Amino acid sequence: MKYFLDFDRTIFDTPSFKKSAARRPTILQLMGQLKSAIAEMANPKTGDSEQRAIRRMWGTFLSHGRFGFSPEELKQFLYPEVSAFLAENDCTIVTYGVEMFIRAKVTSALTDLPETHIVYTPNRKGRTIRKLTEGKEGPFMFVDDAHFQLESVGRHCPDVILMEIRRDGQAGDGRWPVIKTLDELLVLPQS
Repeated sequence: MKYFLDFDRTIFDTPSFKKSAARRPTILQLMGQLKSAIAEMANPKTGDSEQRAIRRMWGTFLSHGRFGFSPEELKQFLYPEVSAFLAENDCTIVTYGVEMFIRAKVTSALTDLPETHIVYTPNRKGRTIRKLTEGKEGPFMFVDDAHFQLESVGRHCPDVILMEIRRDGQAGDGRWPVIKTLDELLVLPQS
């Protein structure tokens, strides 16, 4: 079985990631910290040297930048079974969205995992999956939580098995079989 997997809410805990990112300081807050660091450098009563203040200021910026997520930080948002599933199965990640942000997030999150083919698309995934399956022997399965993506793949790829994943515990749409983890795919008939 060749698996095409969505990234957000399929292999990556996006709701938890968004909560974590929301706790980071904004650019305006960082600018406020910059002003206080400059004021500290100019104050002759402070015990810090200018170099220490500058290092602390830049360290704060680098560690709290909105798009500066380290691989160690992002790996914690992968669902527990993802690493093993990617290592043991033929998978392609097909992700949709603003490519620069998605590429940085996906690449960092998957660092140190088995090499996995990743396809970025600014469009619905149906045509992309069709291109990825043309001339290749199946069976193929597409797993996503977004109904519009499942509809798109179903419309463009009638031979691809569609699976809705519900990491949030909610009921599925009803048009596709529903799973809660990728491990459930391994006990399905492989036809």
